[in-house]
Amino acid sequence: MPPNTVVATTTGSLSEPTIKYNEDDVFTWEQVYHYVSTNQIKNIHRNKQVQTVYDAWMKDTLANYGTIEKYLLTTKLKFEAMTDPNCPPVIILPNDFPYSVTPGIHHILLWSQIPLTRLYIQHILDTKYAEFECVYFVNPPEIQSVRKLPHVHVFMRRRF
Repeated sequence: MPPNTVVATTTGSLSEPTIKYNEDDVFTWEQVYHYVSTNQIKNIHRNKQVQTVYDAWMKDTLANYGTIEKYLLTTKLKFEAMTDPNCPPVIILPNDFPYSVTPGIHHILLWSQIPLTRLYIQHILDTKYAEFECVYFVNPPEIQSVRKLPHVHVFMRRRF
């Protein structure tokens, strides 16, 4: 999937949310869906408190590991051998520093050794999270904090 590919998956139509920007906004499902589906993902962010913790963690982790990729591969991501490039191993983890969303919305990451196709991402979500509606994206390079390990941000909530 190209870095700027944005895909939203859900059923039914959603009305366009009222958009207001404040560093401590908590984003509703409608807002997250809107920002992702209209390729405005830079508008979704962490709240001030989580961002402060994240910034300190980044500084400390870079000082100790040199790169975020090295930290992740050393401590969290133990990939199985890749036998089929069309279905590479994927590690699914909650985002340790999630964006500011309302309760009931989960923010997970799909980590891989190679970029994932839309079809494969959808297969993973349909197989593992059928009871959820999902919206997902890949951050554009200019806002990626982890550039050398492909990963997909997924927001999900239980279907009603």
